[in-house]
Amino acid sequence: MILTTNRGIAEWGTIFEDTTVAAAILDRLLHHATVLSITGDSYRMRGHRAKLAQLRAGLNQTGT
Repeated sequence: MILTTNRGIAEWGTIFEDTTVAAAILDRLLHHATVLSITGDSYRMRGHRAKLAQLRAGLNQTGT
């Protein structure tokens, strides 16, 4: 099973609005799990930022 989330493990108590429930869920999920933490921008965010930079460059060229 693969489980992905954009929230850190420490934030799960606020997501479930109950730290006891979150701790129980995490206990069962992480017992035999391998956790991979990937940092940085996703491909979607990289593409979004590139398009935004392109739009800004186009606006700057037409404004001068």
